[in-house]
Amino acid sequence: MALITIEQAKQQLRIDYDDQDVDLRMKMEQASEIVVNYLKKPQHGWTETTVPKPVQAAILLVLTALWDDRTGAGGGDYLASNGPVARLLARFRDPAIA
Repeated sequence: MALITIEQAKQQLRIDYDDQDVDLRMKMEQASEIVVNYLKKPQHGWTETTVPKPVQAAILLVLTALWDDRTGAGGGDYLASNGPVARLLARFRDPAIA
């Protein structure tokens, strides 16, 4: 389940058309799952309205990376220890859980 709305995703990506909504929704779910897996919180209980704002911002950054790099060319590691997503999520991540 995506933890962001399609409206938030389209605003982030500056999309004003509907013809790629299927692909966009898939990437929204992927971005949400990537962030949840990074946080090591599979039982988080969040919805698109209750997700903490820093987590939401991280999902939008991951979505942007997935959307912009659909060719697989590589656009940097957002989840690297010094990357923007990792910095946003540092307070939410449980390092004790493997």
